[in-house]
Amino acid sequence: MLSLVDCIAFSGLTPDQLDAVACYKHVPVIVAAEWAEMASDGEVEAVLSHEVRIAAAHHMAQTQCWEHALDEFRQTHH
Repeated sequence: MLSLVDCIAFSGLTPDQLDAVACYKHVPVIVAAEWAEMASDGEVEAVLSHEVRIAAAHHMAQTQCWEHALDEFRQTHH
């Protein structure tokens, strides 16, 4: 049986990146990991960018963490 840690590893994203995707999609992290595995880099980047903008606009605690996650995604996937 696969654990959540296994699913995160298979997704190719970090836990913070998956947290942002899960928030955007309104799904549990494990479902976000499944989506991320099949999504294109452009789709993932668009979702992360959107969540960073929303978090910043609402002064959410995740803003800085998700900004770092987006930067890290851009560095590793482009």
